[in-house]
Amino acid sequence: MSTIDESIIRQRISSELFSEFCDVLFASLRRRDQRQHAQRYLRGLLTTEGRKTIRRMAAKSGPAVEQSLQQFISHSPWDWAPVRRALASYLEQNGKFAAVVVEQVLISKAGEHSVGVERRFHQKLGRMISSQEVLGIWLAAEHDAYPIDWQMVLSGNWLDDERRRRAGVPDDATVANAGELGVQAAINVLHGWGLRPRPVVMDARSLNFETIMNEFSRHGIPFAVRVYGSTPISPTDSRVPFLTGRRMQASQLIHALRDLGQPVSGGPPGHRPTLVQCTRVKMPGQADQRTADEPPLVLLGVTSGGSTEYWLTSITHVTSLALFRLTRTVDCVREQRMLVSNDTGLRDFEGRSYRGWHHHVTLVSAAHAFRKLLSETIGERPGLVTADMLRRRA
Repeated sequence: MSTIDESIIRQRISSELFSEFCDVLFASLRRRDQRQHAQRYLRGLLTTEGRKTIRRMAAKSGPAVEQSLQQFISHSPWDWAPVRRALASYLEQNGKFAAVVVEQVLISKAGEHSVGVERRFHQKLGRMISSQEVLGIWLAAEHDAYPIDWQMVLSGNWLDDERRRRAGVPDDATVANAGELGVQAAINVLHGWGLRPRPVVMDARSLNFETIMNEFSRHGIPFAVRVYGSTPISPTDSRVPFLTGRRMQASQLIHALRDLGQPVSGGPPGHRPTLVQCTRVKMPGQADQRTADEPPLVLLGVTSGGSTEYWLTSITHVTSLALFRLTRTVDCVREQRMLVSNDTGLRDFEGRSYRGWHHHVTLVSAAHAFRKLLSETIGERPGLVTADMLRRRA
């Protein structure tokens, strides 16, 4: 995404394009005042410098507007799901996306009262922090990504009667680990929202791969998931007949195929190219004759800068280069999520309620989409989207 001058954002927010964008996204909000509050909050996310708190967004409008926005976000019972579906449908009609990417994120919090906050180990920081654990569900291409759904991982601590009541956690919320929640969320957006079929890409290193494989296969959804090098597999590739049927680790098989790798260029001058290796495998103990729930698998190794990523995928009919590009959607999501955090306020919600958090991140997703829309209409891809096109879809 290119950097957009803030004056251009302010100018375009006063334009027909912004109004039409809001008409499409907020059509499910029944009351006029709700639609107005949604537009005002979205405008605040796009134009407020620094942290996107309700107080800062309403600073120029006075206490009455601050109170109204607080009520709209934290207490008003509007349903965020139709707004997210409208955004996903709008994006799908305007872009070509290779995958649905599930990304796990920790959002650090200073206090302990915001919904979902627990002490968790932050791998990059190497220490325990107070944080919310959330999942972003993204429509992604190799160089473009948009969040369309968000889920919060809740422990049993947040489901006891008192904490549940104070945070407004719904009765149907249950304890689930990030893997289970991510898989079900991806299945829901692909099947429940009527999106076009596309594979799910996610990091499954701390999850049970066979459970993920079986669940996606049961719903007919192709997948590519990152696994540890220690993941046990059995080769079925005719290029290595001496290994066929043996139980071994993914890293051992990729190492055995090191001379058959395909270099992928595109790095800086003088930088060693990324090496991609691709081979057919099955899970150890899986019968030679597959059942409907046991798809053929491909193991992909991606070696760059002295380290190797390992991916298992049910997509067996494309080239290793195509699989490599599919896995790079996670890099694009990571880059875009930093922009969503810094530019549109993903981490800035100060409320404590479950409903308020979901309302906030829904509008954060909309703000990210509109910023991208501006970048497209002012030069990157001129004419891709126009107010007239939006009007015809409304």
